[in-house]
Amino acid sequence: MIVKTVNSYDIHVYGQVLRVVGRSELEAGPDGFDVAELMLNEPRGSKYMNLLTFHENDNGSLEISIDSANGIENRGILVKSFLSSLVDRGRIAVRGSYSVDIEGEVVVYDHEGLEETPLYDVADDRGLYIVNGKRLKLAATGMILEIQNITGMKEEIENLNDGTYDYLVLHNDGKHTVANESNDILPYPIIEVVSLLDGISCGGRMTTLNGEDIKIQNGSFPHRYQLVANSQFYIDSTDIYREGFVIK
Repeated sequence: MIVKTVNSYDIHVYGQVLRVVGRSELEAGPDGFDVAELMLNEPRGSKYMNLLTFHENDNGSLEISIDSANGIENRGILVKSFLSSLVDRGRIAVRGSYSVDIEGEVVVYDHEGLEETPLYDVADDRGLYIVNGKRLKLAATGMILEIQNITGMKEEIENLNDGTYDYLVLHNDGKHTVANESNDILPYPIIEVVSLLDGISCGGRMTTLNGEDIKIQNGSFPHRYQLVANSQFYIDSTDIYREGFVIK
């Protein structure tokens, strides 16, 4: 028996997925079900899903929270893309700037900057690169960085993991693959990594594991979201998967 319906929409930026749900949609869930977890873990199979819930205050400011199935990367880009999507859908009016309370941290985003983000400065620290507070390890490889070679990449990543970094970057002939400290491969671009590689390549080719070609414009990383789906999720009281599940 269907006891609750949740409306949402999904967008992605270079393959990084963001599901957007109004905070009121998650209220009054049926007993035994974690509605937020269900929204994060469905549809079954996506280990890279990010869930953003939001509420618009009477003064026009926004309160949001972000959760993730695999760790949150590119937070600022995700929030900017979310704001762009609200404007495009007519949910909020176009303004010069938008005030967003992100779990207690208030950030103001200019409308003109919603589709690009300046690259970060890069510092060298004894073999690691520090970018936006993240530690990056760069490793050249002769391996072909393609999806069909994922097993070989995983083995090389595990061999190189010395516990010193937040992101490991394998690169070969303009292509790169990124893994986090848990050896999870992140196929979409990470802005800290893009900042590092742009400085090293001096504007040369940058291609991610999922085949996205990154082009830097005037020192900024341009990003436009794409709408993936408008969805309604139906919670059935007989469903045994009360938090959904993700195939990894």
